[in-house]
Amino acid sequence: MNINMLRDIDNDAGFYATACGVKKGWAGAALFRSDDAGATYNMIASLTGNATLGTVARALGDFHGGNIPDELNTITVSLVHGTLSSVPYSSFIGGAQVAVVGAEIIYFRDATLNGDGSYTLQGLLRGRRGSEYAMGTHGAAERFVLLNPATVTRIVASTADIGVARLYKAVTFGSTLAATLEHNFTNAGAGLKPYACVLVGGGRNAAGDVTLSWVRRGRLSGEWRDAVDVPLGENSEVYDMEIWDSARTTLKRTFSSLSSTSTTYAAAQQIADFGSAQATLYFSVYQLSAVVGRGYEARATI
Repeated sequence: MNINMLRDIDNDAGFYATACGVKKGWAGAALFRSDDAGATYNMIASLTGNATLGTVARALGDFHGGNIPDELNTITVSLVHGTLSSVPYSSFIGGAQVAVVGAEIIYFRDATLNGDGSYTLQGLLRGRRGSEYAMGTHGAAERFVLLNPATVTRIVASTADIGVARLYKAVTFGSTLAATLEHNFTNAGAGLKPYACVLVGGGRNAAGDVTLSWVRRGRLSGEWRDAVDVPLGENSEVYDMEIWDSARTTLKRTFSSLSSTSTTYAAAQQIADFGSAQATLYFSVYQLSAVVGRGYEARATI
């Protein structure tokens, strides 16, 4: 799974894998990878946890309520294996039940079993672990995986594997490579991708110069602690910023490799880019990773 890292100890180029059996007595599977288009396979991991997974019936709606429970949207899940249950509010807030829907990591509180065997999930904390970028991208029949540490395996990978398509086979114990279907998967190094910046804004001086600013986030040690800033989590603090037209179809200017969380878009630059100083600006900011490049986009209009 190309999803953001779930634990600080997973701060590497790897990815997550999980599997389940559809027949009683399934004991697990061996995960094999081919680096030569299927000519040969090498075992890279054992998947011994019987995961709870399935698909969602319809697209999960977008949410703009911030860091509070989403009580507007629900998810209907049909499971291939496993069961779901409700938890008290305090456990829900603490992340007792974590799942991935599509690429979005969520917490859920209430799980109601329906007559057809599906579950309706309600009370959702959205965009966990920096996955808010995926909240507006959902579709019907997306994957649902309960992210239980006992059934999710971190697959070791090197930075050289990022962006390279490989073939994988999850071979049930007792079966064979030849009898198992192959899956094409490209490791995106998602766990190393910086989170989107927040509090993106700006201000204009009398000369028409605009100072644009933002606040970084961190992939690591993101707990709320008094008088302690979130660690950088990257080799160095670097950002890219882009200026766009109002339709966001034409890139007007890029500020590359910025070392601080603000920069000035001068009136003269606005005139050069647009023909006049701009009353409204449309821009994007990305924190950079030394390994995977740009992180998730923070988009703003001022």
